[in-house]
Amino acid sequence: SALLRLLSPSPPSPGGGRHRMALRLGPLLWLGAIFARSRAGELGTLDSEAAVLERLEGASLPLSAVEAADVGRLVHRGWYDAVRKIVQRSHAGTEDEAVWVTSQVRQAVQAEKNSLDDLIRVLDRNYGKAAEVSPASQWAQNSTHVFLAVKFAQRWNAPGALEVGNQTVSITSCCFNFTAFGEHSMIRRRYHLSWELFQPLVVEASSWSWAAAGRMTVIFAKAKPAHWPRLMSGPTAAPKNLGIWHDMQDKWTSDLEKFAPLTSTVGAKKGKAAGKSAAASPDTKKATAKSRRAKAAEKDGEEAEKDDALDREVELVADCPKASYSGTTVAELCGKVWPKVVEDPRVQDRRWLVELYSSQGDGDAESMKRLMPVWRRLADTFPAMVPGGRVGSLDCGLEGELCRKLGVSMEKLPQVRRFVGGGAGDVWTGDLMASIEDFAAFGGSGDRSEL
Repeated sequence: SALLRLLSPSPPSPGGGRHRMALRLGPLLWLGAIFARSRAGELGTLDSEAAVLERLEGASLPLSAVEAADVGRLVHRGWYDAVRKIVQRSHAGTEDEAVWVTSQVRQAVQAEKNSLDDLIRVLDRNYGKAAEVSPASQWAQNSTHVFLAVKFAQRWNAPGALEVGNQTVSITSCCFNFTAFGEHSMIRRRYHLSWELFQPLVVEASSWSWAAAGRMTVIFAKAKPAHWPRLMSGPTAAPKNLGIWHDMQDKWTSDLEKFAPLTSTVGAKKGKAAGKSAAASPDTKKATAKSRRAKAAEKDGEEAEKDDALDREVELVADCPKASYSGTTVAELCGKVWPKVVEDPRVQDRRWLVELYSSQGDGDAESMKRLMPVWRRLADTFPAMVPGGRVGSLDCGLEGELCRKLGVSMEKLPQVRRFVGGGAGDVWTGDLMASIEDFAAFGGSGDRSEL
């Protein structure tokens, strides 16, 4: 153990004593390193887990002789008892040994998980085909420019692709077109926007750039200073996941107050409406402009309330421990946030589809494994299929008290339930290997009956 402590890296002391000791013990350190390398890779050559366990039982094999490749081979072969033995020995050793073993085991498990995830992808008949996604966006404006923030996700408050490539960006005097490809939750996606804007642009003064991970920013230069009442040319053309960029808009409030919101796009015929506007008195014009601003403010206020509710929900769910669905769009729920997120949600018309499972060995483990890739994909598509819909999971192995309150039988896990406005939820009684469409139809059902 003394040799291991000398071999383990540690920062030098302020006085340099550690460095001087290393110089004096240089030959001993060199012999120790030779000894470790002479035994390195030995575990990977053994032909059974029993042989590996027997070798690890002896004190003659130091942890320094266990290479990263050895840990990878043990994990790949499924010799998990041997890996646990290495971890147990590291806990009884030095802190540096424990950190090193932890790092190698995590890397080996992640590599194996990635390989298995690739197999799951191949099972999907649509593997390799890109799913079409209209990315979530927020916009703001001043009198001369429009500012657009794009997130590569279906909803602004949902996780999305961190990187995209093969992008095509086109800004013309009338329109904005964008296409890029990325991957999220093991699904390749094609992110596409094609908009005709409210008024003409100055193409040479417009630009775009990548922003934080998974986002981009676009700046459109207006051909004429104006206060646009909307971003699109048509009043019904805006997608549902286009919102107001409030932080940016607040910076330009005083600038926009100098302009009344326009009421028609460039190129529209100035007919009877224009004549009426010209004949109207100044007081009438002011009242009309004030009314429009009030309506716009009211609409912005409603959008802000929705965004605040979604943000609050995201913050609450983030306080729950991460488990089987970490890194996906599945919301991992827990007892401390359940009352505010599920029983009495702030998000309007919230509908939850929740998988109840156990990470502690209860229930049907094979069914849980088979349901997991379906649940991940459902989490990406359900919100777009059902207004207010969201997919979650609840680990009854860790949240036993809440699951007992919901009347869950641990032996019958996994289980799918629909929650609309609290209660114990409605239980899915169909096949757990049903299609995503069937689960979505159940989640969006209004009569509270099972399929």
